[in-house]
Amino acid sequence: MGGTSSELQNLAHILYEKEEAYGIEVITEKSKIAVNSTTNINADITINSEKLEKVTSFKY
Repeated sequence: MGGTSSELQNLAHILYEKEEAYGIEVITEKSKIAVNSTTNINADITINSEKLEKVTSFKY
């Protein structure tokens, strides 16, 4: 989705801004990020000032 951590952070911010308009709620306690990169593994992404947990795998 995002080519850099700053691009991904920007996308997360846009999602947070638009959630009410689309009738959704992002629950940060359940939201996670997975980084698929060998060069930038330090992606600290926040939504509403809450840091999302970084995982290496997850079940959908």
